[in-house]
Amino acid sequence: MLLVLGAGCANDAALPQLGGAPDLAPACSRRHAFDGLPQSIRGKADVLFLVDDSNGTAPIQQRLQAAFGRFLSALEAQAALAASAGRAASIDLNIGVVTSDLGAGQTGAPGCTPSQPPGGGNQGRLQGIGRRAAPSCQKPRETNFLHVVLGRDGVVSSNLPDGQDAIATFACMTAVGDSGCGFEMPLEAAYAALRGSQPDASGAATLPDNLGSASHPGFLRDDAVLLVAFVTDEDDASAPPEADLFDKNKVPEYGYEDSYSRQTRYGVVCGDPPMAPPRSAGSDGPLAGCRPAPNPEGRGPGRLLDVGRYVDYFTRPAVSGGVKPNPYDVILVAIDGPEQPFEVLLANPGTPASEPYVACPRYDEASSPACVPVLQHSCRDGRGASKGDPAVRLNEVVRAAPQHLITSVCDDDYAPALEQAAGLLSANFAFDCVPDALPVNARTGALDLTSCRVQDETVAGDGSCAASGIPR
Repeated sequence: MLLVLGAGCANDAALPQLGGAPDLAPACSRRHAFDGLPQSIRGKADVLFLVDDSNGTAPIQQRLQAAFGRFLSALEAQAALAASAGRAASIDLNIGVVTSDLGAGQTGAPGCTPSQPPGGGNQGRLQGIGRRAAPSCQKPRETNFLHVVLGRDGVVSSNLPDGQDAIATFACMTAVGDSGCGFEMPLEAAYAALRGSQPDASGAATLPDNLGSASHPGFLRDDAVLLVAFVTDEDDASAPPEADLFDKNKVPEYGYEDSYSRQTRYGVVCGDPPMAPPRSAGSDGPLAGCRPAPNPEGRGPGRLLDVGRYVDYFTRPAVSGGVKPNPYDVILVAIDGPEQPFEVLLANPGTPASEPYVACPRYDEASSPACVPVLQHSCRDGRGASKGDPAVRLNEVVRAAPQHLITSVCDDDYAPALEQAAGLLSANFAFDCVPDALPVNARTGALDLTSCRVQDETVAGDGSCAASGIPR
């Protein structure tokens, strides 16, 4: 049961509209809650970090690890604030880590296994301990995800290993290295992790209901808010496992085998009418109107998985194939490359991630180094250690969620982003009676609640919402 501020009150402007949802009984807002009835408030959240493990991403992993303490501190402060007001409050967190490596189609590619078993990179599996973790690192006890309950004085209970605190354990989990596939698939990796997608003995994909299945038992909980944070320096290249797009022998069909020619050109269109970015030349400046290339049901013109697959999954109720019974329980966060400027130039595709692209004179795949189109970085960090490329596909999905946050992967400090993410979570925990200012009569200075109403909303298992008014 949830007591919410209903129509006509000042807070209504803050309520997001659920676009694209089927016609069910009114979707519960899950935004503003009263605590007028005696209750013990226990905030629950399942937090999935999607961490890029491709070449050159070690600096962004280190920034994420350094900022995680601020994420926990912000949530601890919320629990302490609620407790100081006399509320029996705690915050119950599941924290998992998955990487962007799902292989590269039916053939694989340099540094990438085929997407079909027994390859498929990390196959969306939760990483209890990263591939490049220090020898002293220990994984969480009994599971591959971290479970901590935060109270006013910090960690109340957890599955932390002996002698290793939450910050150190998270660092061990996210030390995933930078030798993963360069065709990053963060959207499909998160989708696979949350669906519990695992191949069976025949190689066919099986899709248990969610992470409560045998793949990651206990991670995804129906009564918890879900936050997915994508941390990546390139856009999404999610493709079907049978795709031949990454085949090194398909140069005549698809072009030079690098992330621009095999990923960007088949995942993004720009301009009006929409066109793929150039195949053998630069763009003579930034391109406008860039957006995901559509590929509904594999009909093209794009060759990557249509982003509608992920928009539907994160924004529709479970009864219509979404991840949660109530889509307002989903928060999407991206720490990635700004979408603009989106510019193509001729350069050496083998330029290290820590160095800027230098333009070369003419298209030549056979030269050493090659001179081919590349996607210019849309940002670089202040120390020249890392870069970000325009995340057109990924941000389209993140922005579709009613609750979302997008910040730059080139920021030298990720703590502000993680603090904002913690704030989004806290707004869903109902620790504050009403988090925004109530209307005040300008003449008398007294609260003016004549236009407000309170209703009880209950989400059913099929995603529908039953709402009933509460008398004044």
